[in-house]
Amino acid sequence: MKRISKRGGFTLVELLVVIAIIGILVGLLLPAVQAAREAARRMQCSNNLKQLSLSLHNYESSYKRFPIGYTDNFANSGTPVGLPGADGGWSWMAAVLPFIEQGALYQTLDMRYAPYGTPGTISDPQGRNNAACRIPLATFRCPSDIAPLTRPINAGSPGGIDAIAITSYCGSMGPFDGANCGVEAGNRMGPEARNIGLLVVNRPRSIGEITDGTSNTIAIGEVSWRPLNAAGQGSDRQFVLGNVITTGAVNCNNNAPGTNGAFIHLRSTRKKLNGPVAGGDKHRSFHSYHTGGANFALGDGSVRFISENIEHTNTNYTAATLNGPYGTYQRLSGINDGQVISNEF
Repeated sequence: MKRISKRGGFTLVELLVVIAIIGILVGLLLPAVQAAREAARRMQCSNNLKQLSLSLHNYESSYKRFPIGYTDNFANSGTPVGLPGADGGWSWMAAVLPFIEQGALYQTLDMRYAPYGTPGTISDPQGRNNAACRIPLATFRCPSDIAPLTRPINAGSPGGIDAIAITSYCGSMGPFDGANCGVEAGNRMGPEARNIGLLVVNRPRSIGEITDGTSNTIAIGEVSWRPLNAAGQGSDRQFVLGNVITTGAVNCNNNAPGTNGAFIHLRSTRKKLNGPVAGGDKHRSFHSYHTGGANFALGDGSVRFISENIEHTNTNYTAATLNGPYGTYQRLSGINDGQVISNEF
């Protein structure tokens, strides 16, 4: 007589229990994996800023000045007034290319002309500037930023371009963003020049001017891509090498997201770090996709992660508020305000 053996197996209930346990474990694991990935992205972002801060110091060692934050008005630099390219300008990022192993790209630039002149015309005779400005560079990109590699602006128009490389970093123009906000050229030099940032418009800074101390001064900070909403709020202009042509002088107080100017390459600390899009003037402030704050390169070459909860007062310049009151975050961007800053920021 044959003996019939029964094989053991899972019941439906047991199978469901196993699946549920696996689901719970995966649910616990995914946040840890995502946190690890974000930590790696944040570290890469910090490394990028370290390279950029060192490039500023290498530039300063070579020229005894830090680069100009943003060069405005090309009327006297090779492009006749009234023709495409007569305004617009190059950023500090173009100036430091030789110091981040991009010397070959730098050699293609003709800085007598605006960055986005029309190829083959007097505004960009060789078409080299237009070509160079569409090249994305990893050193200028935070891995957490969702910005596209390039974006078009005024495509098909004089001075326009169908691809502009996007950056995740901007220079610090100081604690103010109104009126002259870092513009130092002719009669546009305002009282703010006595308390201003390291990278400003049309004027290079020397290391000796940082009387507050290089370790207490922001040089470069993060900016993150925020597509414009229906109200035109956001930050979708973060160009690397230069700015498209404009029809007038830079006035930072009026540079809304839909216009051109220094806010493309520079930011102030007047507005809150990682503030809201609606009413937060994203095009004027530093902000990142890192949780809780953003990375900043200081004047001494170090990189710090600054909390979005840092003391901040949103005080803009007036004759009465030249030296405050404003919070630690704003004081960090001034190179010579003379106010004490705690090492605990």
